[in-house]
Amino acid sequence: MIRLIIAALTIVLLTHNSFAQGPTRVMSGYAAISGPHAVLWVARDAGLFEKNGLRAEVAYIRSGSTMAQTIVAGEIQMAQMGGPAMLAAGVAGMDVTFVAVALNTTPIVIMGTVSKMEELKGKAIGVTRYGSNTDISARFAIRKAGLQPEKDVALVQLEDYPGIMGGIASGRIAGGALADPFTEHAKKLGYKEIADIAALGLEFPFVGIAAKKSFIKENADTAQRFVRAYTEAIALYKNNRDLAMKVTSKYTGIKDPEILGSTVDFYAPKLASVPYPTAGGMRFVLEQIATRDPRAKNVNAESFMDVRFVKQLEESGFIKGLYPKGEKR
Repeated sequence: MIRLIIAALTIVLLTHNSFAQGPTRVMSGYAAISGPHAVLWVARDAGLFEKNGLRAEVAYIRSGSTMAQTIVAGEIQMAQMGGPAMLAAGVAGMDVTFVAVALNTTPIVIMGTVSKMEELKGKAIGVTRYGSNTDISARFAIRKAGLQPEKDVALVQLEDYPGIMGGIASGRIAGGALADPFTEHAKKLGYKEIADIAALGLEFPFVGIAAKKSFIKENADTAQRFVRAYTEAIALYKNNRDLAMKVTSKYTGIKDPEILGSTVDFYAPKLASVPYPTAGGMRFVLEQIATRDPRAKNVNAESFMDVRFVKQLEESGFIKGLYPKGEKR
């Protein structure tokens, strides 16, 4: 018993001393302005990084491909981004990996001025960047309709969701790959739902935390604390609707409470309370990447998954404690 008390006191003292030295600075960022990216925003605004001894600076880096470049350059250490950009960087030889995935399905909906995918033949769809979540989702929908991307339907890079909305409004594109809250906003403007890719039930690492493997190796404790804050932010998003709406409004600029409420209600049940990346989702994305980069065919999906941090939170009971009985999981 005495040994247990001494061990417990030692852990407390070590933790206290590490925090007493001041919070560890971490550069983080998000690659899109959409509903599931609110997890990082919640972690920041709710003070969860500070709670875990981190001073996280969060930047908006347009597009996943640009985000991958900033990770490799060391400008950002823990990045919230989609699987396509992260895996494309990995296939190209960069030492990146996912340490957590908050959304393991695609919420992308094709919205626009036509009624069905077949009517997009000879027209254009807006995406954020080639190789991004929106791009892979749009190409998947085009093929599902029996059409060929770029041959039958052009894909136009428009940087972000507001850019896609502007492209539809100007007539430059007939449709765009959008995610809530912009999907709901498009409906309010009278645009039609052309294809709901989410309804297809794809396993897809849409939003998660990526980092360089070398950074994690040298800063495992920092990575663990970041993932702990991120995992708690998922629970807050799922269980505190008002906070999730407030934070989503702040970062997207959308003020309509109906749109904000429907956005949170859409994502809350889909976010993973235990945010493991999945091999199936990674393999799907690698298959799409292989159509333009044959190297992806010979890559092991699990080489881009580092699950130890989420596993520690699950096995320690930390995640279970975030969801008192009766709250959302």
